[in-house]
Amino acid sequence: MSRPIDLVVVGLGNPEPEYATTRHNAGYIFIDYLANAISLAQGQATRDLPKFYRRLDLSADVRDTLFTSTNEDGSITNSFRIILIKPLTAMNESGYAVQKVLQHFGVNDTKKLIVAADDLNTLPGTLMIQSGGDLSAMKGHKGLENIVSVIGTEFIRFRLGIGRPISKTTEISQWVLTPFEKGNREMDLFGHLLHLTTQALYDYSIHKDLKRIKKKFAHNQKLPNKLTEMNSLVFPVDTHGF
Repeated sequence: MSRPIDLVVVGLGNPEPEYATTRHNAGYIFIDYLANAISLAQGQATRDLPKFYRRLDLSADVRDTLFTSTNEDGSITNSFRIILIKPLTAMNESGYAVQKVLQHFGVNDTKKLIVAADDLNTLPGTLMIQSGGDLSAMKGHKGLENIVSVIGTEFIRFRLGIGRPISKTTEISQWVLTPFEKGNREMDLFGHLLHLTTQALYDYSIHKDLKRIKKKFAHNQKLPNKLTEMNSLVFPVDTHGF
């Protein structure tokens, strides 16, 4: 694509299959959900699966996509070029993959970068949105810490709430590397969060107003009375270039 890039959206996670639906892979899951949501909006759901390319030179799975929204008469209202990224590095080396991607696509403005990652300190089903700040704002998440150490803090973070374990005997490392569960409607809450985060991303694409999306999607958000039941958090994509 020759048109300028509007956003680079990175989802953090571990690339190994055994971690696919774990809480620490919330960012990966969001990217797959977003890729499918864009395909659905483009009327591509009955065709091929969203296609990612495995770029070992960039240490990432990459999808370069054009997202357009239309009126009922089919006329285009907005169009955005979005690069979807899933780093293939270890979580604590995510920054190197992000840096390679930004350099490859010639994105010098890190404010065009949105990183989605799991957050222990945000309640399940809710979204925290941050930008700037210092390293202390990222403390505890090795992926975000590494990104900051490589490119600085001037990028947008979508903190996807996974909450903390109820039992005090459960280690945090065990909690984040365990799959989302059906109990306590945890999967349903995360499904709601995926939809909410996609709406926030779309709103930001149009208005480029961080305060607006914080107020609309992240501040004092009440959960809906009825949650859509989620039987799976796997959103199929097609990955080429193994």
